[in-house]
Amino acid sequence: MNELKELSARVRHQRVAQGLKQQELAAKAAVSADALSALENGRSVTVESLARVLQALGFREALINLLPAPVPSPIALQKLAGKERQRVR
Repeated sequence: MNELKELSARVRHQRVAQGLKQQELAAKAAVSADALSALENGRSVTVESLARVLQALGFREALINLLPAPVPSPIALQKLAGKERQRVR
């Protein structure tokens, strides 16, 4: 998977750019050094480990923005349309 290799390279690049050793970033992210090494080498890691590493690198927003926020369906919006308060007594 090219995307996984690209993500791995970007994580490694950011760690080096921030002047962190693997052990330092692993401690900061509260993950094992083996998990960080696996991530940087394109091997499988848990979503939780990925999230912790990205947050430790300062990319919390990147995780949140991976997918768009859910949008109500047009039918759900139509059902809610007539239930807005018109006045306060």
